[in-house]
Amino acid sequence: MIKMKTALSFLLAALLVLGLAGCGRDAGEGDSSLAQEPQELEYPVSIGDQTIAQAPQSVVSLSAALTELCYDMGYGDRLAGVSDYCDWPEQAQALDQMGTAQQPDLDAIRAAGPDVVITHTALAEDDLIALQQADIPVVVVLSRARLPEDLKDLYVNLGRLMEGEQAGSEAGKSFYNEQMGRVESIRETVDAYVRGGGKQLSAVYLRMLDFTVATGDTFEGAILEAIGLENEAGAYGNWTYPLDFLDQYDPDVIFCNTDITIPMLEQNDNYKGLSATIQDLVYSYDFTAFERQGKRMFNILEDMAQKAYPEAFAGAAQSGSSSAAE
Repeated sequence: MIKMKTALSFLLAALLVLGLAGCGRDAGEGDSSLAQEPQELEYPVSIGDQTIAQAPQSVVSLSAALTELCYDMGYGDRLAGVSDYCDWPEQAQALDQMGTAQQPDLDAIRAAGPDVVITHTALAEDDLIALQQADIPVVVVLSRARLPEDLKDLYVNLGRLMEGEQAGSEAGKSFYNEQMGRVESIRETVDAYVRGGGKQLSAVYLRMLDFTVATGDTFEGAILEAIGLENEAGAYGNWTYPLDFLDQYDPDVIFCNTDITIPMLEQNDNYKGLSATIQDLVYSYDFTAFERQGKRMFNILEDMAQKAYPEAFAGAAQSGSSSAAE
């Protein structure tokens, strides 16, 4: 009987000690493990042949397109250096230039000590090895999209790198949906205008004189169609309008790069007789925005559509005002 009481006493004492130990633990410890769980779910992230263990806080971009996208998606404050060609937005011009993907300034990159270098194109093997020896990973984010729907993968990959697997994917998808929503809104306005009796216009995206234009196999040609314009060169390929069909070349609107002006077209034998040239329906834009495929490109698309279909968008604005008044 005494032995049994003694055993019970030991058992109760042991339970009391364990209970006190549990109560003595800081309540924040349990919360801390929960707080770390999202980070553990987000990283590591694999992009191409690189695995990133944690969110990079210091990034060198050797791609003008990725630099622009970093600012568009809210990651601009993490950039420690950029390529020699990074001229947009204005904040990027104040950052240290560190060469290009073809000729990176290895000394400058090593001195900056970034968590990661991002680029659209692969570095030369010697440059890659030099950065690996400095323990600086190089991530080749997806190259520019070939079709508008491919933009999602580009945005998602950049988001995954910067924010992690789940949060970054959602950020990339959200950015994609927001920008493509603008395109869909443009198309709806144009389609409503055409259904109401307006004329659907043909357009050409003129990159270089005389006939380097966005054909049907290009991203630029596809995005032109996406905003409700008939691509004058849509039936052709390789950025070339065939000379055999010049008698059919007469777009309603000409969109051209900033180095092409109306006086140039008025003096060009192939353009001076076109209706768009005669009626001054020629609009110039910085086409680097289409190469970089960020928010600036979508701003230009909205302006293109408004310039081509002023009545459609004036009508849409009046309709919106009437709805708001009601």
